Amino acid sequence: MTQGRQLVAGVREAAARHHIAWGELVPTPHAVNRDAEAAEDAAYAEMEAAKQRLRDHICDFYGISSAELGSLVR
Repeated sequence: MTQGRQLVAGVREAAARHHIAWGELVPTPHAVNRDAEAAEDAAYAEMEAAKQRLRDHICDFYGISSAELGSLVR
């Protein structure tokens, strides 16, 4: 598997863990489990770090800045 594909897989795995943590934090539309807040925060930070590693890889690979990459999204 290429480095890029590994990074994409890492983002997907981190997002899946965050989805689970979010479900524990907000188990129903009308309830919030404050005991799960720290775990959700950690899962979100892990997902953001994985996304940053992927962005850094894309920018390095194509020789563009993060601002240039962001402009392609629009």
